[in-house]
Amino acid sequence: MLMLYLYVLQNQWLVIALLSGAALVLIMALTYQALWLPRGFEKQSEEIKVRGAASFFRWLRSFMPWVIIILFGVCIAFTLFEVTQNHGTPPNW
Repeated sequence: MLMLYLYVLQNQWLVIALLSGAALVLIMALTYQALWLPRGFEKQSEEIKVRGAASFFRWLRSFMPWVIIILFGVCIAFTLFEVTQNHGTPPNW
């Protein structure tokens, strides 16, 4: 029987590589989908002017599903939480 012993603290590079690979695949899929949109959306997107946070989120919501927006928000919040939690703990050399 094959068992994968994944110790997150010892193999952080592996976890980071897998997560960044998944993010790149997601970005590539969204970009590929945006390449095949009909031409009418280009004229409509040129009319949208982003001024402030509310219009930015309205513009972002026009082409990105809400699940992905929430996922990005959770990732940013988790990163900020981890950085603030670990900033006072020096590494053990």
